[in-house]
Amino acid sequence: MQFEKRIASFILFAGMIYLAVMPRQLLANDVTRSLQWALNTAPPFHIVDGIYRDQGICDTLMSAVEAALPDYPTERRLMPQTRIGMLFEREVDQCFPCMIYQENTASAQTWFSQPTHMYQPHGIIARPDVARQLRETFGEPVPLRKLLADNDFRFGYPAGRQYGTLQPILNAYEGDNSYRLIRTGEHATTAILEMILAGRIHYTIDYHSLLRYHQRTAQGELEFVRIEENEGQIVLGAIGCTNSEWGRQVISDINHNLSTIQQDPGFMQSLKLWFEGRSSLID
Repeated sequence: MQFEKRIASFILFAGMIYLAVMPRQLLANDVTRSLQWALNTAPPFHIVDGIYRDQGICDTLMSAVEAALPDYPTERRLMPQTRIGMLFEREVDQCFPCMIYQENTASAQTWFSQPTHMYQPHGIIARPDVARQLRETFGEPVPLRKLLADNDFRFGYPAGRQYGTLQPILNAYEGDNSYRLIRTGEHATTAILEMILAGRIHYTIDYHSLLRYHQRTAQGELEFVRIEENEGQIVLGAIGCTNSEWGRQVISDINHNLSTIQQDPGFMQSLKLWFEGRSSLID
């Protein structure tokens, strides 16, 4: 009888220890499996206000991921693109849903999902009179190297923006800063378009979907001009997370559910809205 009492006391004590530790362990698992989104004010990728609020391409992509990974507690943090880049450099755990796909390398700051969708290549967005002048001067598609070397045309773009295969060309032709304007802060993407319409800069480089957004939400005519160096090159979009154990696990779970994510009705509707019939789905 005494032995049985000791066994019962031991079981009770062990149970109390387990109950004391279990909540902490569950909390640790919740933190490990949390999904920290970073997003910025860059329509039509993220739309934070107006009639199309939360209907941006990457707004709906985030929602599709969250629906496919219901066990992940999520948080969305709105911040400028430059801060998002800085946090990646500091190895802070976060995911950004609107990146250009790259092959994963162990030394990189970002770990990428498999491609989620695709874009038609970047082009030049300008007022009709400037677009006509560009075509008369350079032809279409415009050779970007010649345009960047010509100081008659002032280029503007949002701080922190990257342009895939065009980026090395842009880096090589930084030239005189007076012919290149970098817009910082929130709503930088739409502010650049306003500066084009006001004549403060001549053009920017972006996807046709940005022109589509402008046509649906703002006044002032703009045109899209094709670029020679990326003519016919499809740009693959992907989700990028911090290259850490946390980020690689999140990306693994996203890849495992990628087919479900890509077929999410809200995501597919957003692609249809902003790509205007242009191919955007991964075959």
